[in-house]
Amino acid sequence: RMFIFRELTPASTLMVAAGAIAIATIALELAFGYAAYHKGLARFQVMAHTVVLIMGLYVAAVLLFYTVPILCQLLYSFIRFEWFGALIDNIRWSWAMYDPQNLADLIEFVMSGVAHSLLIIFMFVLFGFSASLFVAMPYALVNMFVRSWGRILQAFGRQYSWQQGWLLTGGIAATFAVLCFVTSAQPQTKAFTLLESAPDSEIARQALVRQSPQIRQGLLNAYLFPYRYLSPWNEANAVKWWYPRVFPITEEQATGFQNIHNALLSPFLYQGDRADLEKAADLYAEFFDTPIQKAEAETIQHALQSTVNQDSVEASLLNISDRVVALTRQEVTVDPHGDWAEVTLYERYENNTLDDQEIVYQFSLPESTVITGLWLAEPGVSERYRFVVSPRGAAQQVYKQEIERAQRTWAEDPALLEQVGPQQYRLRVFPIPRRESRGNPGVTHLWMTYQVMQEEGTWPLPQLTEKRNLYWTNRTERYRSGQAWQHPEDVWYEAALPAETQIAPQEHTATLAEGYQVTATPIAQVSPPPLQNQHIAILVDTSRSMDVNQGTLANALAESQAIAAHNNIDWYLTSAEGIPAKRLTEQELPTAKEISFYGSLTLTEQLQQFETLRQGDQYDAVFVLTDAGNYELETDTATAPTVSGSLWFVHLGGDVPPAYSDDLQQQLYISRGGVTTNVAEAISRFATEQQQDATVMDGYQWEIASAPATENPKENQSFAPFAARQAIRWLSRSQDLSQVESLDGLHAIAKRTEVVTPYSSMLVLVNDRQRQALAEAEASADRFSRAIESGEDTLTDPGNPLNTAVIPEGQAPLGIAIGGAALLWLARRRRSQSIATPPR
Repeated sequence: RMFIFRELTPASTLMVAAGAIAIATIALELAFGYAAYHKGLARFQVMAHTVVLIMGLYVAAVLLFYTVPILCQLLYSFIRFEWFGALIDNIRWSWAMYDPQNLADLIEFVMSGVAHSLLIIFMFVLFGFSASLFVAMPYALVNMFVRSWGRILQAFGRQYSWQQGWLLTGGIAATFAVLCFVTSAQPQTKAFTLLESAPDSEIARQALVRQSPQIRQGLLNAYLFPYRYLSPWNEANAVKWWYPRVFPITEEQATGFQNIHNALLSPFLYQGDRADLEKAADLYAEFFDTPIQKAEAETIQHALQSTVNQDSVEASLLNISDRVVALTRQEVTVDPHGDWAEVTLYERYENNTLDDQEIVYQFSLPESTVITGLWLAEPGVSERYRFVVSPRGAAQQVYKQEIERAQRTWAEDPALLEQVGPQQYRLRVFPIPRRESRGNPGVTHLWMTYQVMQEEGTWPLPQLTEKRNLYWTNRTERYRSGQAWQHPEDVWYEAALPAETQIAPQEHTATLAEGYQVTATPIAQVSPPPLQNQHIAILVDTSRSMDVNQGTLANALAESQAIAAHNNIDWYLTSAEGIPAKRLTEQELPTAKEISFYGSLTLTEQLQQFETLRQGDQYDAVFVLTDAGNYELETDTATAPTVSGSLWFVHLGGDVPPAYSDDLQQQLYISRGGVTTNVAEAISRFATEQQQDATVMDGYQWEIASAPATENPKENQSFAPFAARQAIRWLSRSQDLSQVESLDGLHAIAKRTEVVTPYSSMLVLVNDRQRQALAEAEASADRFSRAIESGEDTLTDPGNPLNTAVIPEGQAPLGIAIGGAALLWLARRRRSQSIATPPR
């Protein structure tokens, strides 16, 4: 694919196809001549040569806009003889640089100078000849194509019928005109018109949904216009800028020429402006309820491959399906401690590309699980690089600084492990080094440890929610407790590893040095109470992505209505822009099939709508019936309101989001809420926690009480990471987390016990420079401020050949040729001199 055409559109495809037909037709005529003995072929030749005529006239018309001013510039430059002065200066300079040693040396230089002078004259003549060809090409092209068409038409008319020949020519010309008109309409115009204002009725919403294919096509065309078109119409201004500098015309007259030029090139020009790219991305997210790079990754990647594009170092949404870094070995080792165990994961990565790569895992673990370690290693280095526990914002800042630095200099390993939800984690490793040579890939080793409670005789393993730049195959070596293992499905890890011995749940107690005692009691010993006399708000997410979950939503509504007899329930129906959100009674609540799912709503926006509608009413619990949603659409500027009551996100469909914003995580902990995938579990956990004043998760009830602070507590040291995680969760409910001092206190517990929490991340650093950068980040006031990772890749601009920046100044063409010839002359003379003169 030629880079100038990039990714073809219907209009550009028509023009390129017509050009190819014209070239092939001319070639066939030159090879075989007129098909005089076959009337059908003769008719086809007339039709094909009509395309030759059309394309000849079209290309000539376009080239005239460039050849005429270039000819004028060349003539102006030649007549002023400035080129001659530059040539003399170059010769004088070359003579001044020469110091002859003897008469023979002088004679050799004179003879060489004559030869090189002739070479310069030859190059000048060659340049003039080439320039003449370029200037004359439109006229020669028109002449050749018209004469070719004329020869075939004349032969056909004489042999068969002039009238039939002209009818064939006119028919093809008319058909081509119709095709140009049909393909000239660009789909983004209609898409922008349809989404110009938010629909204000359910009927209008459904009408837009029915036009989703056209809207998708239009928004994609606008988003990818730098890769599908040469330039936006309003930025194709080269003629307007160039002509007044060459011809004695006004800017208004030059604008007229520019408009004619753009009309001719309209199949290759985008009918919009550069701001449409961002506008299309925003409208796509608002209408389809997902980021455009996530939903259209394959189409966008195809467009990027149609031209030169520098891929971002950072793994993005576009890299979710990329098979770049291979997972070649994976091991799982379990160290049991009764009803809980420490699990060690080991993975080996190989990069066979020519670039350093980042890999990203987003995964979930049971809510009570605690991550206790992270290490990296490189081939040839005996020691592992060990983790440090750092404030979440400082850790993210240092990691992203290293990625940015890698675009300017040699990359050095960091790894970042963050908790981004009650059950969700994000692991990033950069770089997986580039290959050293063919067959010698770059290699990185990684170890991660976590502690987990036994569940029904198994040890839960991480469950992947998203990966970027990573892949595995059936050749990946997998080991479980030292034994080779192969899973029949394409998964990262199976759901759980069977325990060698099934242990009944036990009670555990640990006392932390900070003065807190944590007790874990098996839930089987605590009967969940019925939920009664509670004031409950239930929010129903009506964003577009919920449409596929109508069945599970119907079940969730039925389960919610079942507790209405003993509790006071208010229903809230959220809504995208255009139709206001509603507060409903149970009688007004529509069924799942009657709800119109439209637009995009982040969790923060839904809570903001709830805050507006509740009008000061206080609730014991707020249940949000939603799906996995799109964390990437959250923004750092949006603030979740403080929720009245315990906040529970019920993610229907069985999938939880890959992450939550820190603001939402904080609301979950402050409100003593949680995350589930079904209403029954949310109701059961809320009822138990209300009665017992304790946290219930993963089959255990977790209770925290104050204890005397001591430097050497009599604690169950091996169980301390579990205790630290639960204590931090408990403390976050009663402290002002808007104050850095409160967050510092929570981080101090995590750092001492070396665990990952929503406020503390693990960072693997490999040198003192990185450690110094972390120390500076940890000292800043925003050390806990973590930005939302949208995953959006900034696409590079392939350039605009029709903008003023590419137009040469007056003497540039001639000056470049003469300067190049002079440099070649000087280089060859000095080479001859160095060969002739022996070293001293």
